[in-house]
Amino acid sequence: MNLKAWELTPLSSQGSRRLPLTIPAAWLLAVAVLLTTCHHSSPPPVAPAFYCWQTTLALSPTQREYLDQTGAKKLYVKVADIGLDPSTRDIIPYAQLQIEDTTGLSKVDIAGVVFITNEVFYRISPEQIDFLTDKITAVFKQLAPLQQPGGRHECQIDCDWTSNTRVAFFQFLKVLRSKIPPATCLSATIRLHQYKFPDRTGVPPVDRGMLMCYNTGDVEASDAGNSIFEVESAKKYILGSAKSYPLLLDLALAVFSWTLVYRGGELWKIIPGKHEWLPQGILAKATFLEGHYLRPGDLLRRETISADLLKKAAYLAASTDLADDVTLAFFSLEATTPQDYPPSLIDEVCKIADTIREKK
Repeated sequence: MNLKAWELTPLSSQGSRRLPLTIPAAWLLAVAVLLTTCHHSSPPPVAPAFYCWQTTLALSPTQREYLDQTGAKKLYVKVADIGLDPSTRDIIPYAQLQIEDTTGLSKVDIAGVVFITNEVFYRISPEQIDFLTDKITAVFKQLAPLQQPGGRHECQIDCDWTSNTRVAFFQFLKVLRSKIPPATCLSATIRLHQYKFPDRTGVPPVDRGMLMCYNTGDVEASDAGNSIFEVESAKKYILGSAKSYPLLLDLALAVFSWTLVYRGGELWKIIPGKHEWLPQGILAKATFLEGHYLRPGDLLRRETISADLLKKAAYLAASTDLADDVTLAFFSLEATTPQDYPPSLIDEVCKIADTIREKK
């Protein structure tokens, strides 16, 4: 399996005086020690962030205002999708970020994210790992002009690795870690099954993890419930898990909708968006949806994350072993996000996470 060539888009101290230890002084000293011992500083408030998953980076004025109103301090920007070419089995970037408008981005920290399919790591060689990490390092550098000087920058790898690919994937992470600046935080996404069974899937050799508390159902099943997030499905992974996880964990919750199209009993397309004008169930009349031709007989199922479901997700997910300085990232920032998930709701969800952490 050969790797194709990639075309990257440009983008003086004084001594202290010892006092005699009189009875009042001793009493004061004891009180000071007691206060120091018993006082536990509260963790900082949960900080909101958003994922930007489009192939073109150009936030609208509404989206920029939304980031200000929610108090978001970080934006996770996908810079590349990497997978295998279906015909040649070469490792290729099948989508790369185009940076068109950076207005307003100086107010937030920009973290780069690269998505890699799990199949890439089934038969990858050490030479291919070395080549791939070189290319990914170069892709991350595209965001350097947008990143705040002096900040602790973050690079994130998004891959749903398994017990069969963990060795190759973890080796890839170790090599990548050696090629990015030491001060840069290397993080990886953690699915709920990886959080629940670290003894099976392992713990990635990174600085932080992003616990993805969504996509809990079976999207392939046409008769399933809400595959984006179901409370009962998530409970199976969260309740009863170990009280501690070996990585500092941030948290990602879903704020998106999609329409699932099943043809011949199998999942045919996942089309982002609510598309509320289109009836669910068996399609009686042919129509077009986001450039896709839907035929009579296709089965349509719309899934969304309501405000109520988002709050329930926060209640449950915040009970996991999250870092004290946790970032709560919402996936993802779309054109309709400010309208569907207003700043007041985002603030309420962050406060829910804060409250649950305080009770633990």
